[in-house]
Amino acid sequence: MSFYEVIEDVTADAGIRVKAKTLQELLCKVILATFNEITNIDKVQRRESYTIEVSSKMPYLLADIINEALVLHEAKNFVASDCQVLELSDGHAKLKLSGDKFDAEKNEPKLVIKAATYHRLKVEKNPDGYVAEVIFDI
Repeated sequence: MSFYEVIEDVTADAGIRVKAKTLQELLCKVILATFNEITNIDKVQRRESYTIEVSSKMPYLLADIINEALVLHEAKNFVASDCQVLELSDGHAKLKLSGDKFDAEKNEPKLVIKAATYHRLKVEKNPDGYVAEVIFDI
């Protein structure tokens, strides 16, 4: 996946850095990058859809929406391969995630991500758009 990079300077954890033109695009890219760290999402079909929603302020909203997606992964064994922002306002986000159940026969397991943390959590606007950094507890 070329839309994000792995943060290499974290020990005992994992992290990602994502760049996007808009905040909506950033949210979806971060969710997809998270799932791509769990398994290769290019091999995940879109058979199921779920809606997740959180209310908090940036940058915490970013970690909170990732954690909602991880709860969905843990509870339903779901892996997202597509994301659509349904609502985004100051302090609120609602996303539609499409994908399929994780199948160890078809989907190569990579990282087991427990949660997105607030440690070094960053969402910044720059002249090219937005950049986010998220550190995961693995």
